[in-house]
Amino acid sequence: MTAAKNDPRRELFVLGLLRRQPLSAYALDRALREHVPLYREFNRGNVYTFVERLAERGMLLRRKAAASRGPREDRWIYRLSKTGETRFHSLLRNVIADPQSSDPALETALVLLGQLGRDEAIALIAERTSQVEAYERRMLRLFGDARRRGASAYFAASHAVHRMRSERRFLKDAYTLLRDPKWEPEWVLDDGSVTDPNRKLP
Repeated sequence: MTAAKNDPRRELFVLGLLRRQPLSAYALDRALREHVPLYREFNRGNVYTFVERLAERGMLLRRKAAASRGPREDRWIYRLSKTGETRFHSLLRNVIADPQSSDPALETALVLLGQLGRDEAIALIAERTSQVEAYERRMLRLFGDARRRGASAYFAASHAVHRMRSERRFLKDAYTLLRDPKWEPEWVLDDGSVTDPNRKLP
């Protein structure tokens, strides 16, 4: 992956998939490919290496199973350990609560939000709302009246403030929908594949 090392997308996504069901590295690779373009920076080689590193760190447990294809007679099947489950929740919360999370990381986290119960999802949306509001206040104090600044500073400051205001509108809508018992979003703790109309992994 060519993104920065502190970008949590890959780890969060892989843990999220394995939290739903045990998978081989090959199946993980297929799932990542299905989620293009959100995950277009992933490639097959680093998926295999990456899951091995997660297993070495205690995030994943693995067992051998008979291979249905390929030259090898068996393959490793990975699933989350207790440490991996804790790490998944920690990563998800950190990404959602951080107003400065990258857009791809936040999109990944919002996709995986469907794995949580509604109450927990509501709490995370409320926490992000609080953090976004605080961040917007800090920016306003920092920039002051952006119109009195030079053009480049004005555009940068104005864009940052308007982006936070737009984010607050989205969060208000999301919070309202999640709290509405009449809203039926098929909230089944299974985010599914973005390319599969049945919302199931192969």
